[in-house]
Amino acid sequence: MTSSISKLSDLLSEKVKETNQVIEENLSAEETPIIGDIASHLINSGGKRIRPLLTLAASKLFDYKGNKDTFLAAAIEYIHSATLLHDDVIDRSEIRRGLKTANIVWTNKYSVLVGDFLFSRAFQLMVKTQSLKIMKTLSDASAIISQGEILQVGIEGKLHVSQEDYLKVIKGKTSALFSAACQAGAEITEASETHIKALREYGDCVGTSFQIIDDLLDYLGDESQMGKNKGNDFFERKITLPIIHAYEKSSKAEKKFIIGIFKKPKPNHLDLNDLLEVLENKKSLLFTKNQASIWSERSINALKIIESSKIKTLMTELAEEILNRVS
Repeated sequence: MTSSISKLSDLLSEKVKETNQVIEENLSAEETPIIGDIASHLINSGGKRIRPLLTLAASKLFDYKGNKDTFLAAAIEYIHSATLLHDDVIDRSEIRRGLKTANIVWTNKYSVLVGDFLFSRAFQLMVKTQSLKIMKTLSDASAIISQGEILQVGIEGKLHVSQEDYLKVIKGKTSALFSAACQAGAEITEASETHIKALREYGDCVGTSFQIIDDLLDYLGDESQMGKNKGNDFFERKITLPIIHAYEKSSKAEKKFIIGIFKKPKPNHLDLNDLLEVLENKKSLLFTKNQASIWSERSINALKIIESSKIKTLMTELAEEILNRVS
């Protein structure tokens, strides 16, 4: 995705710079310097900041001239970072973006509390937009994100989960913030309700495609590029689309084999390789990429009613490039 993201960043360079300044200025609290240390460890660790970039892009689509988009974009990044801090505690993760996670460096307690701090900062920045509509959009998204995380914990290790349940999880944990980022970016402009709805749909669909590919990369990705260990989802017993599809397509004997792998107290990389063989045989990896492709196409279709522009072209390219993360 480097190409479209880089081009969007260049096209919106002044807004990106202003947003980064807002992010940096609000990271710390004088009384508790550890907050800034932990927040900076994550936020400045090399993330692409796709969500705030989409907020700025959505505002630019409708020729927004003020500075509320930068407050909004920073709030979006804070919400995203807060969820990552909480996720790493829940998942007992050790690596993110190639670095030790905050919970490993500073303990779970600090990670959770700094995540809460970032949520609070996000809402302080939302207030600066002076828009109840935007506050509703982002507060609704925050609630949906929490529900998605709870749903994910609820299906952990349950191989009989349906594809519908899986989509509910990722629409909560990922799509909701993509959607809110795009919707809120349009809401601070004079865009029509029809156009705002189109941006919300784009964000929802592109976020869904992004997460499906992310789940696929857990089994196919290059560790040096992902910034995390291959097979993390498997070792954390997360049930994602490749597993769901393979289990649905398996015979009783094959299902028993899959169950046996997931029931092991400490599965190892040999178990991961055995599972990968099942996924290949059932064409579950190909199926997963095809599903991501469907969602990317939906996101592109959502933009059809938007007037042509460089921003629209790059948002379309982003939807296409999400798929290219898997060769």
